[in-house]
Amino acid sequence: LNMRSKALLNIINMVDAANEELPVEQQFLNDLRASIEKQDEKNARKPSQSYKPSSMHCIRNMYFQVTGAEQKGERASSELVGICESGTDRHERIQQAVTDMKDTGIDCEYVNVADYVKAHNLDYLQVVKQSGYETKLFYPDLNMSFLCDGIIRYKGKYYILEIKTETSNKFWDQKGVMPEHYLQGTAYSVAFGINQVLFLYECRDNCAKKAYMFNVTDEMKQDLVGKINECDGYVERHIAPPKPEDITKKACAYCGYADLCKSIGD
Repeated sequence: LNMRSKALLNIINMVDAANEELPVEQQFLNDLRASIEKQDEKNARKPSQSYKPSSMHCIRNMYFQVTGAEQKGERASSELVGICESGTDRHERIQQAVTDMKDTGIDCEYVNVADYVKAHNLDYLQVVKQSGYETKLFYPDLNMSFLCDGIIRYKGKYYILEIKTETSNKFWDQKGVMPEHYLQGTAYSVAFGINQVLFLYECRDNCAKKAYMFNVTDEMKQDLVGKINECDGYVERHIAPPKPEDITKKACAYCGYADLCKSIGD
């Protein structure tokens, strides 16, 4: 073993020794957390080099995604893994509840997204896969991939359905669609040609719900396509775009490209 490997092995042995001195219940908890984090890391997939509607608030983030830049390699905490799993579970249960609405006599139909794409001749969209109610699609002309929670036909009209789970602090102060979700809703509208996106928000603490309609205009759609075209220009020139002036510190703090972005500068 070289000196670096020996030093690492010594650290591991010291941690194991310290852990063995803890009460059994604390050892178990530590091991459980470590196992969850390792499994999540093992199952993680490298993100595709395409635009994602949920990340279009920052053109530099878009650039890093499309060029395949490496994200900082911090392992997700067991708590964060659990939050994501809980959100996925609530999505599925809400989607099932919406599907069941028709059985209680309500004029609401959960539309299969793949069937909608085919029936409305949206041949510019590729259905990558379907998992339960969620559908993964790819829009080659815009190099945009996204997951769609669903499309519903409610009282004779089609709406894109987007489900969000939130902390109670954000939920109770909320008065409408969150601004950080505007571009995501617009991207879905561009893809499906449906101008109304129904955002359904649920509080993680007590499952209370709020619903808001997001009406997408032609100008919004043109601006979004323009943003993608602008980023494509930077990609072709191999130049990172300027960091947006209106990007929040919180958004940067949770960005996987934060270190790379900081090294480039504004």
